[in-house]
Amino acid sequence: MGSTTPPGENPAADPVTRFRGIVHDVLDTAENSCGVEALEQDLERALALLQRNPGLRPQCETELVSLLDSMREGVVELISFTMHELRWPAVAEAIASRISAPGGNVSHLRLHEAMLDAFSDSWRERDLYARFRAGE
Repeated sequence: MGSTTPPGENPAADPVTRFRGIVHDVLDTAENSCGVEALEQDLERALALLQRNPGLRPQCETELVSLLDSMREGVVELISFTMHELRWPAVAEAIASRISAPGGNVSHLRLHEAMLDAFSDSWRERDLYARFRAGE
């Protein structure tokens, strides 16, 4: 019998540990590639895991919010992609608080604004992703 677990994902691990592994995969791929196409498979994995495990929302919100201050390659894509579907208020509030904080890094400000835009139905970057292009 074949496994339905994506490559590199340990089915025996708890979902939060699996989510952390997927986040790691997204960030690593983003560091070593250009464009969102290389990230889409892992972004889909992250979204699917979050949707399948609604009871883990508080822990996963904490994981996502903790990424906001690192602003590593892939963070904007991960948060934008997952939050366009999930629209978790705690994540939106954390992003908004960073935007309104005085004296913030201007380049981070633009990235935070881009992530917050993903919470909208009219998200400007949505056509970069096959999932969201297919619905049009």
